[in-house]
Amino acid sequence: MENTQSLSSTEAIEAYDGDQLDIDNFDDSPANVALPQDIVDGYVYKPDAIPLSQYRRNSLVEDGLANFSNNAEITGNGSREKSYYAAIYSGSTNGVYFQVAATICDMMKRTYKRHRIHCVPLRSQGVGSNIRLMKEGRVQLALVQSNNNWEAFKDINPIPGAQSVMSLHDEMGLLVVRKDSGINSVADLKGKRINIGPEGSATRELWLELLKQYGIAQDDLETVYNVAQDYNRLGICENYIDAYGLWIGHPASLIEESLDCDAEVVGMGGPLTQKLVEANNYFFNQVLPARTYAGQEADIESYGFKASLIAYEPADPYVVYWITRIIHENIEQLKAENPTFRSVNGDDLFKKGNFLTFHKGAACYWETDPHACDWQSHYQQPVAVNGSNQPAYRRTMQ
Repeated sequence: MENTQSLSSTEAIEAYDGDQLDIDNFDDSPANVALPQDIVDGYVYKPDAIPLSQYRRNSLVEDGLANFSNNAEITGNGSREKSYYAAIYSGSTNGVYFQVAATICDMMKRTYKRHRIHCVPLRSQGVGSNIRLMKEGRVQLALVQSNNNWEAFKDINPIPGAQSVMSLHDEMGLLVVRKDSGINSVADLKGKRINIGPEGSATRELWLELLKQYGIAQDDLETVYNVAQDYNRLGICENYIDAYGLWIGHPASLIEESLDCDAEVVGMGGPLTQKLVEANNYFFNQVLPARTYAGQEADIESYGFKASLIAYEPADPYVVYWITRIIHENIEQLKAENPTFRSVNGDDLFKKGNFLTFHKGAACYWETDPHACDWQSHYQQPVAVNGSNQPAYRRTMQ
């Protein structure tokens, strides 16, 4: 739920006062026309921030995988070793997604000698932008949400070429309310002033779904604002709104900055929310631990979805394999370094929120079938396990 669009304070106040502003649009650079050598397995593939030599196949070689990732570096002893590149599209630089991607890439940097993969987080306008960029063939890896993963799988909102890698942190729905508002649950929103976000935004769609579940029509609210999430603090602090909601990884600076204005956090849990979770495979019950935010002395029950790391089908399976492996093997260290990862359970990385087919690199690590690692023969010979002839699928690449 990230949006980097900026408004002046005056413009935001005008929006709260009722003026209509087109505040949810952005202008990304248009994609260049694809060249024949940019077509990989039927998909346009020219990922941003990745050297051409890593992803362009040599048309003279029948099996292009053998030519993937053919960059080389001169080591200290003068030998040449292959190096690889990973880029993760995330969100705005002050948002949760970018920080998560940056934490992953930092861990890849510290473990570089194991895999020789250079990793960089790429900023974007958020989930919607990441999906569009993948459709243009400009994405190797990207963060979206488990509902996007499910909708793509069901062909409701398809993302051609998108495949699952793993689920990451909880994106829990949370209300931020003025302490004098009398709001202690979703049901208390009737007659209140709330900001549900701009037309077409993911936050707005989630708001409308939640309000419908509770039988609350927009006419039941005193005032409904359509202002970008960047200006929720202004609405709370200047008493334009009683509440706003975010479905996001926690702790989030967008919420923390509002709490010094006599505000507090309230969960979205309840019997009606439980029915919403039961009706949608991509929603999950979630708990916000006590003291995640200032003044929050008890655990808070709510619901939400998972952040979903996806890969483009033509992406190098070696890179996707090692991204998957390094995250899973170092999840406890990631939790210690970035509080957003504290909601991550190691098993849930594989078990929850992955509706799309796993990318071949991730499938190899998760061992989804006996042939999931067949592509490894392009990189090195399988390593025998305990003297057998069976390859050690997870541990082949030491």
